[in-house]
Order: sequence, then structure tokens, then C-alpha cells
Amino acid sequence: MEITGFKKRKGAALISSIFIAIVGMLVTMSMMAISSSNTNQITDDKSGTSAYYAAEAGLEEVKNLFNSDNSNLGVPLTDLDLPEQDNPAFLSNNASYWVDSINYSNNNKSALVYIIGKEGDALRQIRAKMDTSIPDIYNDYGLLTDGVLTIHGIKTLGMNVHANNGLSFTGGTSMENNAVATQSSDPTADPPNSEYNPVGGYVPELDVPAVPISDYRIKSKQDGILLNINQCDLMTRINNAPAGSKIYISGSTSRSVLKLSGDMQEKFIFIDGDIRFYANGINDLSNVMVVAAGNMDVDGSVDIVTSHEGQIDAVLASGGDIRLDGSRNFDCMFWGNKTFRQNGASIGGRVISQEAILFNGKFTLSQSNELYNNGAFEQVINVSSWQLVPTDS
Repeated sequence: MEITGFKKRKGAALISSIFIAIVGMLVTMSMMAISSSNTNQITDDKSGTSAYYAAEAGLEEVKNLFNSDNSNLGVPLTDLDLPEQDNPAFLSNNASYWVDSINYSNNNKSALVYIIGKEGDALRQIRAKMDTSIPDIYNDYGLLTDGVLTIHGIKTLGMNVHANNGLSFTGGTSMENNAVATQSSDPTADPPNSEYNPVGGYVPELDVPAVPISDYRIKSKQDGILLNINQCDLMTRINNAPAGSKIYISGSTSRSVLKLSGDMQEKFIFIDGDIRFYANGINDLSNVMVVAAGNMDVDGSVDIVTSHEGQIDAVLASGGDIRLDGSRNFDCMFWGNKTFRQNGASIGGRVISQEAILFNGKFTLSQSNELYNNGAFEQVINVSSWQLVPTDS
């Protein structure tokens, strides 16, 4: 049978229509698959972002916990009030987070923290290193008091000084290293400027740290070596104590004497009373913190130096008054809850005193290094580094 040209064309058109329909159907299916994939990708990205922010919220909670109470540093995760995997914390968008692990190092001055955030099926994990540091207020000033700073005589100040209740300067004043002397008692005074207004500039009142005598007493008695000021082997026991030891000394009166010298290996010595403290011996004194619950008189025949290059690692603290005599170079920090007094000479370290600071005679405040973090001060915990890391699941 002969097939006409018309029928041939009709058959070809039908085949073409079927082919186009099949291609169209395949394109539609592909577009639907791509659309579904894109929708899932958008959903995954959104969930991942929510999970990441949840992990960040968890990191902030850990930091706030440590800053609210430094004693939490070193405590196992299971004993901390933090969310864990079986009891996560939830945010308002239903994302959640938990602390996966905390590992401490550097005598509990550092922590490596793993936080996991979750939203839907998306997980994000942050690994962060947290380090402790001393608050800036301890290092920002050479002389700092909540009361009046009094200097009678010619003076050279190589560091910033501040007194919340005002400055009382007589005699010439020379400021070096762009230092300024500021106060918070006269708000009408101009702001400080090392060139145009180096002395007397106004700044808002500063929070001057007090020596936490009660805390130091408790910690040294609970964790330390218990001694008496009158025992015959006192110095032998102190010198033979392991590095970093806490030592509690009872029985001290205004006539009691403590003499130290050499590298004391980061020992913390708490004297429950008044003390006459002498830096006496063969070698210069360094690397120690001595705290008296009462008044402290300081003198000596050797210098106070440092065992940590570029840092001050000797601290003499008192719950009462501190009086400094002699002419040795004491490159340390004096920290008291009442009045600090010195007659003349110079200071190579720092002074923080609650009630007042008083110098009589020609005086020089040399530029000083920052404090070594011996762990005895209040700590500020900050995130020093962090990164996103893969989760196990």
C-alpha cells in the first residue's frame, strides 16, 4: 500500500509532538527536583545559621559563668550549672545548645570549651580557648586611691596617677611618658591632657579594688600550710614549702617580724594580724605575695625585683595601713585597704590604696611593668580564640 506524503507528514508530526512532550515532562521534573533541592539547601542554610548562633549563645553563657564566680574555673563540667546534651538550653526560635566538654590547663587559668548548637537536623560546633587576665584597673595607674593622693615636695611622675577624692600636690611637678594626674572630686575641671592639662584633669570616679582579706584568710587556711609566727622553724617551713604553696600564719602582733629574700617561687603568705616585713637576706626578693590582715610596715636591706621578665611578681598587701621606709628599690605592688605612707625616696612599682596615699619629700614614680598574673587577683575571662569545627555526627 502506498503511503501518501500527507500521511507521512502527519506521522512525523505526531512523533515530534510525543518527543517534545517527553522532553517537556523531563524538563519539568528536573526543575521540580532543582527547586526542591534549592528549597532544602535554603532550609539547611537557615537551620545551620540558627545552630551557629545557638552555639555562640552557649559560649557566652560559659564566659558569664566563669566571670560571675572565678572559683568555677577548674570545676568539672558535670558539676557546673551549664546545659549538657541530655538537658540542652533552648532559644526562642527553638534552636538549642549544650556544652560538650571543658578542658582546663595552665593551673586552671585557661579552658578549652566545645559548644554545640542545633536547629532541626543542623549542628554547628564551636571550639573556643578562654584565658584569664587581671582587670585593667590594676595596671592602668602607678598610684591609685579612692581617697586623696598627697605628695609634698618636688615630684616626677612617670606613670598615670588618680585619686577619686582629689589631688593635694605641693612643690614642683614633672610629668614624663605622657602621664597625667587625674581626679574625680571636681567635675568642673577640664579633661586630662598630657600636653595642656597634665595635672588635675577630671575623669568619672573609678572603682578602686579592695584587698579581699576574708577570702584570702579562708583560702589560705583551707588549702594552705598552717604556721605560727612564733614557732622556731618558721623560716625553714616557709622556705621548704613547695612552689606555689599557700601559707597561713597565726599569732602575729604589731611587734611580729617576717624576713624574706630570694625567689619565693610564687608562694602566697597570709599573716593574720599586723606585721613588720623586711626584705632581708643574701638575694633580692621576688615572686611572692604577702598579705597582712592588719597593718604592715615595710623595710629591707635587699631590693624587690622580679623572676618574670617584664612583669611585677611581688605583691605586699594589707587590710590596714602600709608604711614604707628605707631607700631600697622595691619594684613591687603595694595594695592596702587604708592609708599608704612613704617618706621620700622613690617607687619603681605601683600603689593601690583605699583611703589615701601620702608621700613626704622629693619623690619619683618610675615607669613600671604590668602585674604578673599569680591567680590571687580577681580574674576576667575572655575568649582568646575560637573556630567552627566538625561535629561527630
